[in-house]
Amino acid sequence: MYQCPHCGKPAISLIRKIFLGPGAPVPCQACEKTVKVTFSDWLKSTLPGAAVMIAALFFDSDLMVYGLSLIGLALMISLHLLWVPLVKE
Repeated sequence: MYQCPHCGKPAISLIRKIFLGPGAPVPCQACEKTVKVTFSDWLKSTLPGAAVMIAALFFDSDLMVYGLSLIGLALMISLHLLWVPLVKE
């Protein structure tokens, strides 16, 4: 669970944070105030994974394309979970 910037209590689960974007604020499970992520933080965590996925397009081997695409997706998710803080709306 990730802490709410309003009340400091657990706000959202891991799965909910994975799908949380800058245009989709969600209510805290404890205090019901809205939390979100900023576009700049979201973009910083998404770009490295997107770069790996784009690089995958330049390979002829299906194994390389699928492998790099999965690595890019895993990188996007892990950076989002580690680097993107919840902020007050």
